[in-house]
Amino acid sequence: MARIEDFDRSVPLPRGLTVVMIRNAIDYLERELAELIEIYQEQANVFSGIVGIYGTKALDSFSPYEKHRNIDTAQQRFPDLKRRGCGAKLNPTDCLESKGSKRVWAIQSHYNHSGWYIVWRYLVDTTESIEPGKPVIIWRVDSRLPRLVLELINAPAQ
Repeated sequence: MARIEDFDRSVPLPRGLTVVMIRNAIDYLERELAELIEIYQEQANVFSGIVGIYGTKALDSFSPYEKHRNIDTAQQRFPDLKRRGCGAKLNPTDCLESKGSKRVWAIQSHYNHSGWYIVWRYLVDTTESIEPGKPVIIWRVDSRLPRLVLELINAPAQ
């Protein structure tokens, strides 16, 4: 479980998104992704995409951001999510992209437009030696605007 004391509350977040919502999303991601470890073992890069998809589902459930309903946009274009009630003409600050990465360093992605990114940094621990009962751990969440990276959670190593 993401500990509330691990969150840096000074990090700016997209409008309406709170630390409590992100914490709920982390709990959801860790619980749901635990059932999909076989995919990671078969194809780790596909698993990163699934982490991003489940991040979108989590934010749709626990935040004021909703999954983009246009299937073409949701699958191929920015954004994955938009702030509920923001209207049809999207302002980049009302948009949010969800990405998953197991990398400690910068992720491979296309940051060629304005808007927010949430990057779910994860690790897979099939032995569950870091946290018993958790084969997937979200160990860091980055809230990002192009040209600006903000670290929100950086849980200490156990």
